[in-house]
Amino acid sequence: MASQFIKTVKSARRGINFSKRFKHRLLGSVCLFFGLLFSCTWLVWWQERNFEGSYWDSLWSVLFTLIGQGEFATHPHTFGGRIIVFLLSIFGVAFFGVIFAEVLQRILNSKLKEMLGEVLGMGVCGFEGHVLICGWNGRGPHLVRQLLASGREIAVIASERPNDLSRDVFFVQGSPSEREVLIKGGVEKARAAIILWDPKFGDDDSKTILTGLAVESIAPEVYTVMELHNPENERYARYAHVDDLLYTDSLIADITAMCTHYEGISSFIRDILSTDDNGHSFASFDVPEEFNGKNIGSLFKYFKADKNILPVGVIVPPEDNRGAQVSDWVSHINPDVNEIIKLPMKVVGIVRNETHYDNKKLF
Repeated sequence: MASQFIKTVKSARRGINFSKRFKHRLLGSVCLFFGLLFSCTWLVWWQERNFEGSYWDSLWSVLFTLIGQGEFATHPHTFGGRIIVFLLSIFGVAFFGVIFAEVLQRILNSKLKEMLGEVLGMGVCGFEGHVLICGWNGRGPHLVRQLLASGREIAVIASERPNDLSRDVFFVQGSPSEREVLIKGGVEKARAAIILWDPKFGDDDSKTILTGLAVESIAPEVYTVMELHNPENERYARYAHVDDLLYTDSLIADITAMCTHYEGISSFIRDILSTDDNGHSFASFDVPEEFNGKNIGSLFKYFKADKNILPVGVIVPPEDNRGAQVSDWVSHINPDVNEIIKLPMKVVGIVRNETHYDNKKLF
């Protein structure tokens, strides 16, 4: 059995070598192989069996001949049968080697290209409704961890692959301000885009703003959050029309000052600002149409009693500009319960991390 297997492997190897000199495409090889196979089957049915039995029984014998097994492969009864065995042993196995080598090569090339594309960041993201992170800094790993904990798919665009980046994250190598790179990251199908400040540029946020302009020009419907380092650059960032702006350094400073002023509040803040634990976190939801004209008390009661969400405030557009982008909306913490709801409005609440909410499925 082992000797027959070695003989088959050697024949396949001859077929691979033969395929290097074979000028036709894979389809031609397949056609010639099956032409030889069915022709030899008919000859076996004629020479060896005198048209007795079925054609398919002869085909079965021919298939076993290709691997050197069966009575016909080792003891043909007629001279014509010996010629058929010779043809199958040389040309049949050779053509089979051609097909096997070509198919294997295509599979390996496809898989190798896919693996290299993923590792080197040359592939195209196939996610939909994911979060696209543009750029990278020291807050990137924590951001990825939080997003993965919330159940989001993530794609990252950076000049080089970050160390210890999870295999669950799709990576694209390049500049996030370039259109082609953003399209590879799936920006057109993303749910949100986060533009991180690049520490290599110091107080200069021009790279970040340029990325924001590129994202909004390709996919203006994607919710975009931009991280700025220098608050003085906000007036320039507004030209990018991103949905939200954050100053991470000042936010950290505010939280640190709060923790020093109120003892024990740091554990509460860690819980409320984290999504990778079993605690709670903030979430915002669009107020549904049926609450338009009702008071905030009824809305908060609905959230607490029916949705098990603790409401803490609302976000509304400015009175003088109802069509302002969300980043310009005004927050009202613990508003008057008798205040009348005027849409559009978002309610902010505290939710459990193990429950993933969606604005479109909440109501």
